[in-house]
Amino acid sequence: MTAGGRIVGEFADYPGMLDTLRARVDELAINGERFDEFAGLPRGYLSKLIGVRPVRRISMVSMGPLFSALGIYCIVVENPAATQRLKNRIKPRNNAYMRASYTHLAITNRQGSRIQKLGRAARWKRLSRVERKDIMRAIALKRWRG
Repeated sequence: MTAGGRIVGEFADYPGMLDTLRARVDELAINGERFDEFAGLPRGYLSKLIGVRPVRRISMVSMGPLFSALGIYCIVVENPAATQRLKNRIKPRNNAYMRASYTHLAITNRQGSRIQKLGRAARWKRLSRVERKDIMRAIALKRWRG
């Protein structure tokens, strides 16, 4: 990403982002269907994303191709007043409890079996006597039918 690009717009919420994108499309005088083909989006998708009444939302999948094709990217800028308000209202966390990095937990087959067993037992307890009877009857019928 290169610095020194022109600021196209500012926004702090989703409707503001849509307004900025609409202004960029108008500025570039883009034809929707040709743009969809260029961006690799389905035909007519631009109007669904940023039209007057959008029926789709810009998602993790569509944001990259849309921004790239419009020749824009986002920069996150700190709002000092909002940051100060946040720091004044919220107590900072105790870093003594923080882990150094993310820990990945792997569940072995034996642990998975134990978890399943506990889950089955809990489900069985929640069932009424009639429901348990119906389940056991269905199992017995299936067993004897072959």
